[in-house]
Amino acid sequence: MVEDLSCKKSKIIILGKPLVCRFCAHNVFIPYSTYMNVEDPGIEVYYQNYSAVCMKCGCVTQFWDPSGPNIDGTDYIWAFDQVLLSSAEE
Repeated sequence: MVEDLSCKKSKIIILGKPLVCRFCAHNVFIPYSTYMNVEDPGIEVYYQNYSAVCMKCGCVTQFWDPSGPNIDGTDYIWAFDQVLLSSAEE
């Protein structure tokens, strides 16, 4: 599992399921970290999300990192996995 996604052409897996474009059903993306201010303006408390651009149609899918401790708190579950693709693979 990965802690942060690289901004490279890849397949993204979240909790064991591949991310699939809702528009064209393609599964190759370039992910980007995005940040939003979750507090009142001026306080600057940022929350990290991700945006992934589909390599086939250009549709953007936004998602967050569901990684965290399991229900009983004894284990930490890493949610992301990323398979980097060379330019020849898809």
